[in-house]
Amino acid sequence: MTGISFEGGMGDILISTLLGGVMAVLPDVDHPGSMTGRLIRPLSLYLEERWGHRDSPAHTAVFVFISSLTVAALWLLPGHLAGLSTMAPGIAALLGGTSHLVMDSVTRSGIKPWRYLPIPEKWRQKIYRGTLESGKSALERVLACAGLLGAFFISIFKLT
Repeated sequence: MTGISFEGGMGDILISTLLGGVMAVLPDVDHPGSMTGRLIRPLSLYLEERWGHRDSPAHTAVFVFISSLTVAALWLLPGHLAGLSTMAPGIAALLGGTSHLVMDSVTRSGIKPWRYLPIPEKWRQKIYRGTLESGKSALERVLACAGLLGAFFISIFKLT
C-alpha cells in the first residue's frame, strides 16, 4: 500500500534538518568570507586561490552528490548514531546541496554545475545564470526558507 506515514522521532527530524542546512551552505567553502569559509579557512583560502568562488569543485553536482552519498553511507554504518533509522539524512543532505546550486544558478554570476561529469564539453562548460544579485533579493531568502522546510518535511514523512 502506498501512502505517507510518520517516520522516526525528533532525533531524525532535527538531525536531518541540520544536515540539510549544513549541505545548503557547504558549497560556499570556496569563499573565505562565507560561514563555511570562515570555519574551514585554510581549505577556503586554497579553493579560492586555486579556482575562485563558484568555479571550484564545491559548486558542482559531483561535489553535492559525493557529499550526500557520504552522509548516507555514514548513516548506514552499523551502530553509528543508533536509533536514527531512515535515509532521510542522506536525502536532506542531497536536497540541501542541490538547493544551493539551484539558488546560485539564478544569480548573475551563475555556476557550471556539470563541470566534472563525463559529458560533452559544451554541457560541462555551460554556465547557468539568472538575473538575481546574490544577497540582495527577497526571493533568495524565500528560497532558502523553502529549502530548510523541505529538509524538515523530508525527515518527517516517507513514502511507504
